[in-house]
Amino acid sequence: MKKILVATAAVVMLGFTGTANAGNILIINGSSGSSEVGTTASITTQLKTLHEAVGNVVTVSDANPGDYSGFVQVWDIRFSDNFALSALEQTSYISYLAGGGGMFVMGENSNFMSRNNSVLSLISGAGGGSLAFITPNSTQIVLAPFTGPNAVASVNYLAPGGVSSKGTGDWITVDGNGNGTGVAWGLGDLANAQLGALTVIFDVNFMQTSANFESVQLTKNLIGFIGDQVDPPTGVVPEPATWAMMITGFGLVGFAARRRRRVAFSAA
Repeated sequence: MKKILVATAAVVMLGFTGTANAGNILIINGSSGSSEVGTTASITTQLKTLHEAVGNVVTVSDANPGDYSGFVQVWDIRFSDNFALSALEQTSYISYLAGGGGMFVMGENSNFMSRNNSVLSLISGAGGGSLAFITPNSTQIVLAPFTGPNAVASVNYLAPGGVSSKGTGDWITVDGNGNGTGVAWGLGDLANAQLGALTVIFDVNFMQTSANFESVQLTKNLIGFIGDQVDPPTGVVPEPATWAMMITGFGLVGFAARRRRRVAFSAA
């Protein structure tokens, strides 16, 4: 059983309270070339709103700028086939991940295979494994840590794509047949980009403004996961009862967490 690793868990274990860092976020949406302009506008609005709700500063770009300096996370929510990731884009994304960046990349169902195949190529190039596309069941369970902190147990995708294995990553959501629509790679999971965090979901509709409650909860948890991996909380304040533990050595755990040591959460 593989472990999913979250940088802030040791802080929580010590009874600390704090919030994730606000960060500069780049959303690449390809609005001018989208095959579904309304859908692109909807997912852009929803994602931007949810990022800003937790204090992140969002920049929306129609085209891929190629330079991601200054951004702690990049969210490529393009899905049309004319936005298949080029070899140059894949190389730049892998370089960004290798430098410690956090990234979400959107895939879609089997009607968008040029885009999907390029996403699978990106995963392979980053060292996340050779994944095969499949059409999974629409109803899928959500696996920890993506079940919180915004409680969600399952999602119903409208028309998802997916993969038959998780490679070196972990499932975000998976159906009863062991196929899933979402996979995440945390710190150390990508052989060629060990300092980065990558999440991929092969569905667009779950991120629209019209999405149901469970899908919104999942999007919030995705935002939190990537932030925790690449930009863990600062300004963490220990509760009074923890000071004695810190003085006697337990405080080293909190220090280690800030150094991005990872605390395991079980996942299927």
